[in-house]
Amino acid sequence: MIVVMTKFPINPQYKEEFSRYAVERFGEKGLTQQEGFIKMNILQPVDFPPGKENNMFIIETYWEDMEALKKYTESEAFRKAHENPPPREWFSGHPVIEVYSVIKNM
Repeated sequence: MIVVMTKFPINPQYKEEFSRYAVERFGEKGLTQQEGFIKMNILQPVDFPPGKENNMFIIETYWEDMEALKKYTESEAFRKAHENPPPREWFSGHPVIEVYSVIKNM
């Protein structure tokens, strides 16, 4: 199984807007119909311990294998999912994409 973590550093004043945007926009446009797609999680940052600000939203997608992920990145659904991104001022840095293979699933 492959896990893709896309990390979005969001300026604190736009956390609520980005949260709504993520729920409304991510995962639409055919992602769930893609062959090999397993699931998606939208993770909202939580400050812990209190006083330590966390501004990193994470979108996790799970795929059966690397081939399924590659096919998705070459699909029309992928292109549509990446149209009309949020405004640049919402971001405190560049999004980062990390890809992992699962070595143990519990």
